Formats: sequence, structure tokens, C-alpha cells
Amino acid sequence: MATKPFQIKIADKDILAILKTFSKMDDIAKTDMKQAANDIATVAASAVGSALQATPQGQAIARTIKVSKTSKSPVITIGGGTAKLKSGTPVGEILIGTEFGAYNNIKRERKSGTYIGLRQFDKRSPREGRGNAGYFIFPTLKALQPYITQEWVKQVDRIRQEWKSRIA
Repeated sequence: MATKPFQIKIADKDILAILKTFSKMDDIAKTDMKQAANDIATVAASAVGSALQATPQGQAIARTIKVSKTSKSPVITIGGGTAKLKSGTPVGEILIGTEFGAYNNIKRERKSGTYIGLRQFDKRSPREGRGNAGYFIFPTLKALQPYITQEWVKQVDRIRQEWKSRIA
């Protein structure tokens, strides 16, 4: 008999309450939580980087993925204005087009004239919810979300138990 997959959902206010609790703990617990969050974010960053290898633009974006070393929750940053393509274009400027695509058959106007379409990016990704599904980053993170949440909650509980045993 098939069972429904188990998924933990945490509200933002609960995450903030957990992080606030860590502010009252000792430095060992804070350091452990930063390391645990870093480990979880590294797994996510690696998966997103692998997904982005499918296109040359994605490969450039993958090189800009950074994992926060100071956050107590898993945080990755992608893009930015400092990394540039060979053409000099900042990677942050192509991030959204690479992830979500573009409408290819729309009349576009420039100083040099009017033309139809834009072949720099793939076709626009399918609609999902109030936005678009994306091609690389969003689907990967959506697939990893249950793992990230479950692992983070498990690490929070482990660190809380260790801290309680130290102060007892």
C-alpha cells in the first residue's frame, strides 16, 4: 500500500522563534548551528550548481553560488554584479532570463531598430502558481525543500539536546 510522503512545513514565525532561541544559547550551540546550516546549504548549492551546468549561461551563474558561513539557517546566494561573462555583462543580469526564459516572439524596439524575438534565453518556462516554474534553480530547490527542512529541524533538535545536557 502506497503512503503519502511525509513533509515538514515550518511557518516563518516559527523559524524566527527558533533562531531567537539560539541567541540565548552558548557559543558552542551557535557555532554548531552555523556549521549545520552551512552543511545543509552546501548540499543545496551543489545540487543547484549541477542543474545549472546544462547551458553555458548556467555554468557562468553556477560559479557565483555562495554559501553563507554565518547564518544559523541554510542560505545560498546566486548571481551578483561582480562576476562577469566574457562579454563583460554581469552574471546577475542574465540570472532571471536563464532561470525563467523569455517571450521569444514579441516585437522589441531598440535604438538600432525594431526586431521580433529574443534568442538569448530559452522560451518562457511554464506557469506555476503566481509565477513561473523555472528551469534550473527553482525546480531543484523545490525538490530539495523537504530534505532541507527535515535536516534543519533534526540539527536544531540535536543541538538543543546537547546544549541542555551541558547546562544541566
